[in-house]
Amino acid sequence: MRQPLRARRALTMVAVPAATVLMAPMLAAQAASASDGARTITVRTTIQAAVNAARPGDTVLVPPGTYHESVLVTTSHLTIKGSAAAVLDASGFTYGMVVGDQPTGAAPVFPGCTPVSVRDFTLKGLTIRNADDTGIFMRGVDRFRVTGGRYVNNKEYGIFPRCSRDGRIDHNAGGGGRDATIYVGVDDNVTVEHNDLSNGEIGIELEDTLATFVRDNNVTGNVAGIFVIVLPGLPRTSTDHVVIEGNRVKDNNLPNPFPPPCAAPDQPPGCAPFTDDLQLLPSGTGILSVGGHDVLVRDNLVKGNDTVGIGMVTNPFGFGPALDTHVVDNTVRGNGLHPDLRSGGQAGDLLYDGEGTGNCFADNEFTTDFPAGIATAFACPVMPHRS
Repeated sequence: MRQPLRARRALTMVAVPAATVLMAPMLAAQAASASDGARTITVRTTIQAAVNAARPGDTVLVPPGTYHESVLVTTSHLTIKGSAAAVLDASGFTYGMVVGDQPTGAAPVFPGCTPVSVRDFTLKGLTIRNADDTGIFMRGVDRFRVTGGRYVNNKEYGIFPRCSRDGRIDHNAGGGGRDATIYVGVDDNVTVEHNDLSNGEIGIELEDTLATFVRDNNVTGNVAGIFVIVLPGLPRTSTDHVVIEGNRVKDNNLPNPFPPPCAAPDQPPGCAPFTDDLQLLPSGTGILSVGGHDVLVRDNLVKGNDTVGIGMVTNPFGFGPALDTHVVDNTVRGNGLHPDLRSGGQAGDLLYDGEGTGNCFADNEFTTDFPAGIATAFACPVMPHRS
């Protein structure tokens, strides 16, 4: 949960230093004309050189090989594609790829966000690895798709849209970072589906975002699988209208590398002063909503997570409890058997702190709930349906 740290990042991750972008002569890219005026530009030296040569409607084709650079995209209606063998190695750079021109001084789309700067961006394929912060960071992008790629060992985030809308993140794989592999933050109408995510802090995180759909993903071997939260210091103050359905969320028991916070009189072993909200996150978390609103968790398979299968709890940063969250038709088995000490003994297939209104459970297959009987006490009066 990184409360102080993430609030700082929300302010600093808005620009790409010029020194991080490798430039090359535009003549290094070879363009082939198409009958409709769109062109395919094949990378010959750097991806950045081909992007610089592109016009709206063009496709940048990245052949197999390793490209050590950071790429900035400010052209709308652009497609970049290549196989997983086309590797953007961002070692030594903050970002592997940034989409958006980071305008300043203009009226924001909503407070804290710049206006839309890029429209209709597609990234198909590629492996983006080893960035010092984020694999691909999109800010102020209207209509985007990130598909078929691999995002490996980027220090913090793999795929991170911010202040963007109408996007799809699908058929990607990856993990290995100290934050979320897919991180949807302060966005509108983003679908995350058919991704395979493992070996990271969080598989998929939704933060202060609106109308997010998380469907048919495999999320395994992380500290936490799917995480819904509201955090301070951001333009929006709630996470609303979320559908989490058809996902397989299994064995997310990677030890949390962040030390638990020291809090008198409790001083857990190896604790440290509280500087990062991820210190609070228990290992062994399947699906957890921390103060989300209007969340539907439906038809997921959630197994073998050591602390909690599916849970909803009050937000610790002053944004209140979960509201109107429906947990229905899930198979939730074998969770909560070896809970992390950070959970304070709260563990089970289903977990709810009893706070808030409109939260309920219906037709789940489960063995344990916490507190015992909570799922029956908060049974849904009518089966909810939502597309």
